Amino acid sequence: MRFILPNLLTLGNLACGSAAIALSYEREWLGFALLIGGALLLDWLDGFVARQLRAESPLGKELDALADLATFGVAPAFALYNYLRPWLPELTYAAEARFTMILMPFILPLAAAWRLARFNAFPTKSTAFFEGLPTPAQGLFWAAWLLSRPSGIWLHPIVWNSLILGISLSMISRWPCLSLKTRQNLLPLLLWASAGGLILSRFSLSMALVALLLGYLGISGLLAYSRQRRSP
Repeated sequence: MRFILPNLLTLGNLACGSAAIALSYEREWLGFALLIGGALLLDWLDGFVARQLRAESPLGKELDALADLATFGVAPAFALYNYLRPWLPELTYAAEARFTMILMPFILPLAAAWRLARFNAFPTKSTAFFEGLPTPAQGLFWAAWLLSRPSGIWLHPIVWNSLILGISLSMISRWPCLSLKTRQNLLPLLLWASAGGLILSRFSLSMALVALLLGYLGISGLLAYSRQRRSP
């Protein structure tokens, strides 16, 4: 019985992701963001509960990856697609450019699938860093970004496609990303969050979120390089 609770939490994550896809067709971005946030909480809880109950299992590991793929890979792709569709008649770019903008979001589930499969097949030994941007983190980024109702320059084909492609590549890369699993990362993450508050007060939410993501990747890389140099 102790194996059931973590798996139920994982299925809750998947249920949130499925409902989020449905809400994206209704363009209910607040509801979409809340569901993705709830799924992120459930994603953390299932691992925590499994460790506390000593109920970790191969089934739970695979189920978790499948739920994350649907919630943080497929759901953001459909959300971006459904966000863009009503804007297409107003965009004055070539038909080919607009077509690439419609297709580009569906790179996200491909990158998420690769990232999750690699994590399961070759788990990292370090608890301080992940390899590549975690799939749930980028899913949460898109939920918050769409909540900001991006427009203007963000709907330029080069900007739109570059942002999606860049985040997809960051998932499948080996770039070190700070983990919340160790206390030594709390101070840099708190400093990053404090800087985020300042950025949010001076820039639009769309711009601030992109700046925060770039800052997280930059701080993570610098800390990983610094600790590697200090290690014997």
